[in-house]
Amino acid sequence: MVFWLRHSLSCAFGILAVISGAALADEPKATPEQERFFEEKVRPVLATKCWECHGTKKQESGLRLDSRASILKGGDSGKPAALAGDADKSLMIEALHHRGDVQMPPETKLPEGEIAAITDWVKQGLPWPAGSASASLALTAVQRAAADRQSHWAYQPVSPPAVPANVGGYHTNGPLDAFVAAKLQAAKLTQSPEADRRTLLRRLSFDLIGLPATSEEVMAFEQDAAPDAYERQVDRLLASPQLGARWGRHWLDVARYADTRGYAFQKDRRYPYAYTYRDYVIDSMNRDLPYDQFIREQLAADQLQLGDNKKPLAALGFLTTGRRFNNRNDDIDDQIDAVTRGILGLTVACARCHDHKFDAIPAEDYYSLYGVFASIEEPNELPLIAQPQESEAFQAFEAELNKRRTTMNDFIAAKHRETIDKSRQQTADYLARIAAGDRNVLLEKLTFLSLDPKDLRQPLVDRWKKFLAERTTNNEHALWGLWQELLALKDTDFAAEAPKVIERFAQRPEGVEKGQFNPLLKAAITAEQPATRMDVPRIYGKLLVATLGPWKDAGSNDEAINKLDAAQQQLARVLVAKESPTDLPATDTRNFLNRADRNQLDGLQKKVQEFEASSPVAPPRAMVVYDKKQLYDPKVFIRGNQARPGKPVPRQFLLVMNSAEQRQPFKQGSGRKELADALVSPSNPLTARVLVNRVWMNHFGEPIVNTPSDFGIRTEAPPLQNALDWLAAELPTHGWSMKDLHRQIVTSAAYRQQSNDRADAHQIDPENRLLWRMNRRRLEWEPLRDNLLAVSGRLDLAIHGKSVELTKAPFPRRRSVYGSLDRQDVPNLFRVFDIASPDSSSPRRPRTTVPQQALFLMNSPFVVEQAQALAQRPEVTAAENNSDKIQSLYRLVFGRAADDEERKIAEQFLSSTPPAGEGVKLNPLEQLAQLLLLTNEFTYVD
Repeated sequence: MVFWLRHSLSCAFGILAVISGAALADEPKATPEQERFFEEKVRPVLATKCWECHGTKKQESGLRLDSRASILKGGDSGKPAALAGDADKSLMIEALHHRGDVQMPPETKLPEGEIAAITDWVKQGLPWPAGSASASLALTAVQRAAADRQSHWAYQPVSPPAVPANVGGYHTNGPLDAFVAAKLQAAKLTQSPEADRRTLLRRLSFDLIGLPATSEEVMAFEQDAAPDAYERQVDRLLASPQLGARWGRHWLDVARYADTRGYAFQKDRRYPYAYTYRDYVIDSMNRDLPYDQFIREQLAADQLQLGDNKKPLAALGFLTTGRRFNNRNDDIDDQIDAVTRGILGLTVACARCHDHKFDAIPAEDYYSLYGVFASIEEPNELPLIAQPQESEAFQAFEAELNKRRTTMNDFIAAKHRETIDKSRQQTADYLARIAAGDRNVLLEKLTFLSLDPKDLRQPLVDRWKKFLAERTTNNEHALWGLWQELLALKDTDFAAEAPKVIERFAQRPEGVEKGQFNPLLKAAITAEQPATRMDVPRIYGKLLVATLGPWKDAGSNDEAINKLDAAQQQLARVLVAKESPTDLPATDTRNFLNRADRNQLDGLQKKVQEFEASSPVAPPRAMVVYDKKQLYDPKVFIRGNQARPGKPVPRQFLLVMNSAEQRQPFKQGSGRKELADALVSPSNPLTARVLVNRVWMNHFGEPIVNTPSDFGIRTEAPPLQNALDWLAAELPTHGWSMKDLHRQIVTSAAYRQQSNDRADAHQIDPENRLLWRMNRRRLEWEPLRDNLLAVSGRLDLAIHGKSVELTKAPFPRRRSVYGSLDRQDVPNLFRVFDIASPDSSSPRRPRTTVPQQALFLMNSPFVVEQAQALAQRPEVTAAENNSDKIQSLYRLVFGRAADDEERKIAEQFLSSTPPAGEGVKLNPLEQLAQLLLLTNEFTYVD
């Protein structure tokens, strides 16, 4: 047993196997969340640690670990490697933890994160995504992309389908209803009647602005006999400044917005200016910013013509307010995931370690996008987007902030100069590193962890590599031609061949032009003949460093170079001219620091960030990104391992969205603007469909496509695809107006139906996929809390501004969208009410019904406070008797009067309930107010 288990967990990096093991008959179907967890956390561990020895090509001890069935079957021992759902009794988990005699892998224990992922997977029951080997997996990426473009419904061009004509007997308000009616007709289903006006206005108000309709608004609507009464209510709500708060929150779920970065070592976890992104989103929804422009600004606002208005720079918070992983590769992965799942509905991040298992997204495409986001950086000082209000408090803030920034910037400047000087003095060492060729890349990438300032810096090695590669394309260069020829010699031939090469170069005319020989190099190389290849970088380095003296004597600036003779100028420019390997931008200083210096810099930055985050007078700034001066040229990381760079790839858009002939590399800097243009291009079939599906979901409670962030080939064409495509085709023709999209949906007959269940229809379409009725929905956390404040008369409707703490007394009255969200410490209350996780882009919120939700409404001090305020509203206190007080409460809470039975029950309650006293916080009227806030009618929308 020990033998096979030891081998099963100690495999070296292997080739990703195509799964061929048959699933057990009772194998559970993996949920989308489990599939994502498996593909991101479990599969990479199995693929790199196990499958080489226990996959399709090789089965040590009769054991395979490339399917759920084979894991449960086990190897020659006859015992399973893992027990589904029981990690504590699974041999694999015991071995991974190195408990007892069995220690897997035997050489080095796996990282705790990988062990935790495998443990969680076993506890989940070993869910294995459906879809075994298929012929398409053997195709090339180009062939698969072409096949998918031709066959998959979501990849077809968006065009308006023909509107059904034969839907007599169904009430339709336009083409959208005709598509819904045609599906109902085919299924022999009828529509539900239109909801009453109070229900319609309550539904419409919560959907569009997230707030309840008042009793006055309901009464006015009920009494409005004009044929366009409903449409005017729609227009009124679409024009409300509260629209942005409701629909901005929906987008913030997709954008994985939060006010903190998550766990941060030696840094302040807070984002002092995250709120400016939230304000931008809310303002964009209110202004009806065209969706295509909305996307362009979120990816590349800094590259657009903004004029004097710099507020759109805050849009770049889409890229910068996500979770930070203290690992740039994971940060980039998060950005790729947010862009591709959030806007395109494609799970591109699944191709980080290997070609996508299902969709035609090769790893090359992932790293093409990786190159885009690896070519951007965040500045140390964020740009102002509004002028500060002058005051004594602001002047004091400015003085202290400048003091802290000066300390930080002085440190950066000193380290920048120190790094440049050190790197120039170490020229011979860097040249020797290039001459020696690649060694342990992983260790070199981590040189910043060293406390020794003498260690070479890998970013500088990379700069030298690029510099030399551009100058050694042939041997005609007066300075680097000799370098190229000498380093091309084999070690065994060097002693015999090098003198011949040097003699041939010595015959060239002296000079610095093409085909000549730099006289200073000629003198150095003939005076000290290199005996080995490694003597070449030593001689070159010594010669280059020697020119620093004359350059410094001439003034040590750009003009000083021109004061040198031509031969010295050519040498000096290698080290001191712009674009030389040692011309390091000050903004890149941190990348060249060792661990001790980085920690010191992080501490100084933390002092600045903490002060800005805590100051109420800090003016708004945008969390922007800019393109790096030195763009990143991506390579595929084999198995997702940065230490194993593979094939170079250009920065470009996805292959499945273009033919191989049409696709062109991005040419404008990092490529962010070109990426944004590709996302909203008329030829892109996904962006409009994905948006329409999200908006539809938030109006109807259910999406047309059940996987809002995954339109890949596993997603079947939905029953209402024609409705989806018609709206998606209309979107760009109406200027990408989201308000127009809202209007088309909420004015439809399908939206205006009753929500009552019908047994006959339920039997045919139990999930209501064909929309034979409206879906009844529970209010999410934000509109529920806002509703409590609204009916109590205490809601603050101010828009924009910094985040507030919602869960601590004194409870703020601002709308819930302005609540502070800490990634590392999400309040339990938020989790209870299913708020979207801010750790990644959220396709839709979970929907649970748990006792804690009712207990909150029963016991929360916040709810008690609102019940007391509700009972003290003038409309209630001015009433002369209990009957009138009850009617006032009902109108405030439900927008309607109490019926006779409700009034009688409430009067009996008031007369039989003891007054407030010892152990009783609320008087009878306040208790009645809280009871009304506990009802389904208050917390649900029909």
